[in-house]
Amino acid sequence: MKYDVTRDVVSDLWPLYRGGEATQDSRTLIEAFCADDPGFAAAMRASRVPAGVMPALQLSPDAERRLLDAARERARLKLLVIGGGIALAGLILLTALIGLLLTRGGVL
Repeated sequence: MKYDVTRDVVSDLWPLYRGGEATQDSRTLIEAFCADDPGFAAAMRASRVPAGVMPALQLSPDAERRLLDAARERARLKLLVIGGGIALAGLILLTALIGLLLTRGGVL
């Protein structure tokens, strides 16, 4: 099955092609399309990377350690909050059960 490739498809693949991350099939497709449309190829080569593509973020080892420590602390706090909520819910249910047994004359 053969597909019609449009400029939009090549434009979508261009950042991957330009960054060297496109598959061999995508590179072949882009190169063949650009060979057939030199004006479009020149415009794509002159274009910058679209605004939506984020550059790679490089952190120093110290900054990376601080970021990981902060994430670990937030995860620990979430665990404490969830555990506390479960314990509180259990205490409330236990209190309600004891109250129910006492009002109905249950044996304790």
